[in-house]
Amino acid sequence: MPKLNWKSLLLLGGVATIGGLLLLVSLISVFHLPLLGWSGSLSLAALVIVTVISSRFTVPVTNVDGVSRVNKSVADAFIFFAVMTFTLSPANNLGPAVILAAAVGLISSLHFEERRSTVFAVGSLVISTFVASLVYRLMVLAFVGSAVTSSEQDLVLNVLLFPLCLFAVVQYGLSTFGTVAFNSFCSGEGRGTVSPGSLIWTLITQVASVTSAAMFYTAIRGAGVAFLFLGALIIVLVHLLYRFNETRVTEVTRSQAEKLKYTEEIADLHMNTIESLAIAIDAKDQTTHGHVRRTQLYATEMGKLLKVNDSELRALVAGALLHDIGKLAVPEYILNKPGKLTESEFAKMKIHPTVGGDILKRVGFPYPVEDIVRFHHEKWDGSGYPKGLKAAQIPLVARIISVVDFYDATRCDRPYRKGMKREDSLALLQKMSGSSFDPTVVNFFTKHVIEFDALINAQDIQEQVASENMDQTNSAKPDAGLASDVLGAPDSSLGFRSITQAQREVFALHEIAQTIGSSLNMHDTVTLVSNKLRSIVPFDTCIIFIVDDRVGKAIAMHSVGDHSELFSRRRVTVGDGITGWVIANARSMCNSSPELDLVGLPDDISKSYRGVLVSPLIREDGAFGAITLYSKGRTSYTTEHVRLLESVAQHAASALNNAITFEKTKESALTDPLTELPNARGFYMMLEQRLAECQRLNKESLALISMDVDDFKKINDQWGHATGDRLLANVARVIRKELRQMDVLARYAGDEFVAIMPMASQGMSEMVVERIRKAITAHQFAVRTGKAVQVSISAGIACFPADGETTEELLTMAARNMQRDKHSRKNMANLAAMPTPVRMDRYT
Repeated sequence: MPKLNWKSLLLLGGVATIGGLLLLVSLISVFHLPLLGWSGSLSLAALVIVTVISSRFTVPVTNVDGVSRVNKSVADAFIFFAVMTFTLSPANNLGPAVILAAAVGLISSLHFEERRSTVFAVGSLVISTFVASLVYRLMVLAFVGSAVTSSEQDLVLNVLLFPLCLFAVVQYGLSTFGTVAFNSFCSGEGRGTVSPGSLIWTLITQVASVTSAAMFYTAIRGAGVAFLFLGALIIVLVHLLYRFNETRVTEVTRSQAEKLKYTEEIADLHMNTIESLAIAIDAKDQTTHGHVRRTQLYATEMGKLLKVNDSELRALVAGALLHDIGKLAVPEYILNKPGKLTESEFAKMKIHPTVGGDILKRVGFPYPVEDIVRFHHEKWDGSGYPKGLKAAQIPLVARIISVVDFYDATRCDRPYRKGMKREDSLALLQKMSGSSFDPTVVNFFTKHVIEFDALINAQDIQEQVASENMDQTNSAKPDAGLASDVLGAPDSSLGFRSITQAQREVFALHEIAQTIGSSLNMHDTVTLVSNKLRSIVPFDTCIIFIVDDRVGKAIAMHSVGDHSELFSRRRVTVGDGITGWVIANARSMCNSSPELDLVGLPDDISKSYRGVLVSPLIREDGAFGAITLYSKGRTSYTTEHVRLLESVAQHAASALNNAITFEKTKESALTDPLTELPNARGFYMMLEQRLAECQRLNKESLALISMDVDDFKKINDQWGHATGDRLLANVARVIRKELRQMDVLARYAGDEFVAIMPMASQGMSEMVVERIRKAITAHQFAVRTGKAVQVSISAGIACFPADGETTEELLTMAARNMQRDKHSRKNMANLAAMPTPVRMDRYT
């Protein structure tokens, strides 16, 4: 029930108060009537009884929309009769007519659901009857003066009939139109117009009532029973005629409603066919079923705001679905190309509005759908295609579609890019307003977009990137634990959504397969796998683990999504947690508690994840890694998600195994297997790179230190080559600890090491050499159980650019300085071993 506003409440209160007072005065006035006679109390009582009985026979007054607001009763004839009988002398009383009007109004409006309508109907009928009775009395007095005597029977047809007709018109107008207007005003629908057919029939009923009242009045004035019978016959025939017409109109209306329903069903069938075609087209373009539905909703709501006509609104409904139908003529590799289109590819893409317009031109839509399809890529500044239309030359419906299509497209993830949040998409839309888009349309859309998105949420066609954290809990029953060996078929209700997913799966797997043959770089491989995986399996964090055989742990080679920096440092022991179990057993696992796999992470992070899915990376000798997906909003992954991840993992495993093999081969070619330091080849490559950087940075300083273990041959001869190898590995570790993290240490040859120190001066490098010497000398190197030896090193320094600007110059100078240091230290050692007099004689 609509709420009363203050105006309707004031009107209802006024009518009810005035009507109640008039009815009270009328009830008091009838007590002054004589008991007998045609204008006496007994006659009035009989008239009330007849009126109450006949009030059940009503004629509805309907609005133009067919809704009944007021009922006209055949008992109105007795109200008119009471006016003629009691208003003039000898009774001179308006009360009987008002009382009868109140009874008729109450009985004929009791079926109303809203009591306020009944109150207003009774009050307005009482007031209108009282006013009309005054008009009637004044008209009669105006015609015959105050000499209305016992000869009144001569005035029935000559004088009284015209005032009676005027009474009927005044009463009908005040009561009927007042009540209709009040009900329409309260409902806020603004439909207060009475239908012409209903107006004609109720007026006929009113005229019949006037005629019958005149016949009744004539009969009691001595004209005989025939006039009484004639009056009753007129009422009955008119009422039956109206009922017959009402039945016929009802049948016609029902037939028209059935035809309209059939037409609407056919229209819905056509629209569903159009929608199915549009969804299939969007599936080819790697978009989703929700895109066309959201675009349709945005477009129709915008059309209502901009007050487009009915034809244009229908065009928006169909055009939102079909605006990209021309993409059937564009190859898929162009539609889904991740990078920028070439000039020839863009030329091919630009034909789709023209192709789409030509297709729909043959359909012959009765509203401007073709304009939407053909011109939705035109731009406000005239730089669009295919016609280069500018500003208002572009049809309004096409301008609307271009704005809403752009907004929803930027809000959703595509295989070649991530979707934007609402704020980012609106900012981009505003930036392009006035150049690509109609500023008025953009402003309207921006102002109401939150309302539109609320409608989208209500219809569960979201799929857009959330503007804030939202609970996306999956209502599907969790399939916790191991993924089944035989995965179930996808839900058949997915419909066109499965077409899109199939397209995305094929596209993602195709790119992964291409990587297997085109890239051996580990970083490029894991990056592409994670990016392509995002388009077919939902996740908030993705980690690709590879097992390091040397430490027996799975290392996070790549991490993308939330907390990626934290996850990139993860080390998982094979067999521990969900990921470790999957690697150890080479089987997928899903929907267990993610906290089992997140031990060691802060509680607020581990508890924020609600779903997990892990698939192994398998080669001939078993699993060598895993792809782990964590989700914050999804509590369970479906068997379809497991199948897709396993399919990706199968392709990715081959690519990653090739990359690992290549990295190991590359590492063995550049790394010394004994010390795990760069070998001579690796040293030369790194020194060349550092020297090139120093040249670019205005010859920034660089120090090269050449180091050699003293008397290493004696160790090999005395303790064996295996012990010598262990000693060299230990020496390398000691030296490495004394260098900076940015410095590079390499094993150049045999027992010779070389260190590259970027941005180091002569003085700094000398301090480092001295620190290394002390560390080596202080270290006890075990050669057998319970036996340790001490060693020393010789070192030489060469600085860029003072001692040379090329690799050979620096290496030669450092080696020469190292040999000088070795000889100098040997001479000092020999001198220290001689007797004191000999030393003095030799050097004096």
